[in-house]
Amino acid sequence: MRFLFSSLKEMSIRTRIFVFYAAILMISLSIFAFLAIKTSNEAIVTKATKNAERELALISNSLLNLTNNSEDYIRILSTDNRLQKQLERLRAGELTPLDYLDVEKTLSLAISNVVHPNSYIVAASIMSNDHKLFDIGYVDNTSVYPVLTKEVIEYVRKEKTPTWLGLANIKYKFSGGEDNVFVIAKTIIGFDTGNILGTAILYLNEKNVASIYLDNIVNQEDKFYIVDEEKKIVSARDKNELFEKFDENKYLGEYKLEELSDTKSIINDVEGKRSLITVQGFDKLKWKIISIIPLDEITYEIKEITKLIIVIGTACLIFAFIASYLVSYSISRPILKLVSIMKKIKSGNMKLRADLKTKGEIGMLGDGFNSLMDKINELLEQIYIQQKSERENEFKLLQSQIKPHFLYNTIETIISFIKLDMKDKAMLTAKNLAGFYRISLSKGKDIIRIEEEKSLIENYLSIQKLRYIEYLDYEIEFEDRILKYQIPKLTLQPLVENSIYHGLKEKDEKGHLIIKGNFEEGVIKIEVFDDGVGMTEEQIRKALSQPDRDSKSTEFGLHNVDARLKLLYGAQYGITIESKAGEYTKVIVSLPAIEY
Repeated sequence: MRFLFSSLKEMSIRTRIFVFYAAILMISLSIFAFLAIKTSNEAIVTKATKNAERELALISNSLLNLTNNSEDYIRILSTDNRLQKQLERLRAGELTPLDYLDVEKTLSLAISNVVHPNSYIVAASIMSNDHKLFDIGYVDNTSVYPVLTKEVIEYVRKEKTPTWLGLANIKYKFSGGEDNVFVIAKTIIGFDTGNILGTAILYLNEKNVASIYLDNIVNQEDKFYIVDEEKKIVSARDKNELFEKFDENKYLGEYKLEELSDTKSIINDVEGKRSLITVQGFDKLKWKIISIIPLDEITYEIKEITKLIIVIGTACLIFAFIASYLVSYSISRPILKLVSIMKKIKSGNMKLRADLKTKGEIGMLGDGFNSLMDKINELLEQIYIQQKSERENEFKLLQSQIKPHFLYNTIETIISFIKLDMKDKAMLTAKNLAGFYRISLSKGKDIIRIEEEKSLIENYLSIQKLRYIEYLDYEIEFEDRILKYQIPKLTLQPLVENSIYHGLKEKDEKGHLIIKGNFEEGVIKIEVFDDGVGMTEEQIRKALSQPDRDSKSTEFGLHNVDARLKLLYGAQYGITIESKAGEYTKVIVSLPAIEY
């Protein structure tokens, strides 16, 4: 986050505005797209869930009608008058072989009256009390006897109502085919006698039951199951799954079928696909009707909506980026123009002004900037005139202090040489004095070459050497390459004079004065070194500080020289002093390398 904010700070205002608007638009459109897709997804899933629950309710009703009709048919069969009379004769055991054939014919006729009008009832049988099956020739009885055991028939007799015996596989006599059928049985009780005459049995084709839900299947991957109370699959789209146990872990996950007694839908992973699973209880037979629909099929519409949202969102985003760029450009253009003008002014062109040609706050900013620059120029002009006047006054004051003092002493020295009949030294001193004043006057110029300042110091020291030969010895070493650069006139003379009068002259023995000039990292450094009495920290501080008007400080000119250099070239230039009391003093002058 800190990196993001620091990056934003480094961006231009145009980029910031563009990035800000672009970010807001992207976030807004992303949130809108997310909410739209999520809302539509939830709406479609909710709608699909309700449709699935409604469909299972309709299937349950259809199945209820089918089971009720089937039970009605078995009741009709069991109450057929001719069938009951023949079964009474069988029970009495009064039949001859010829009569037995007549009984079979009558029973077959009664059965066919039930089977032929109902396509979903594939066959029917009558089982006598001696466990003998009668039918119309469709069913291979050998495939039925394993289902209708004596125990099962005894259970049916106790129930007395139509009883569903579950799913069974039966074979046909003549076609050799087979079918999975639901077996329905009911005890036949005589109307007149109340005797148990046998058991009526109907075979309901599982395919006809499955057609109730298969006719409504749209997607190939949808699955439907009917599961009995023992969780065995009794009807399914894939007939290979019949008779198998319903896999609750695979389809329901943490749920159990008994927990979903009422109509309920859940979403779970089935074979790696998110699927909608709906369970409808069929209470009549304690069955469960189960539908499994992959969400990919349900959410197909969502994919189309998502594509549409992405296309529209992308188009809006591109349009928004263009609009954002144009807005940022229109706002930032005059500001950037103002920044460009400010950079040019910063480089030194103080005459430039902003011409933004716009109204509003930015136009006011430009007008204010122009007014500010006008005032700054006026102030700079005033400051320049004032500083120039101050520098001229300071320099003239310095010269006025130097010239009489030095001139007086030098003339006295010349007179002394003449009195002592030392004409050569008198002439040399006069020559050096002339050279000193020739350079110090310099036709009124304040700035001279370092080469000239060096000559001025050589003339000055030559004179001082003649006067104070007993305690002064000096060396002057300047790099040739710095001689062409400029220096304010009479910068070194006050420093040299201080070294003589306040350093070497106070020493009991002869001292050395060394003046060096060289380049150090692009800056001109001139050192004035003497091995005189040195200075304390307090003396250094006083030498460089502003003297009081009434002060008679003997540190002649050091502050003036330092202040003058800083005024001309900046605070990083000027004078620094290194000293150790009783040992030495080194005054270092720092100057910019500006060619004369």
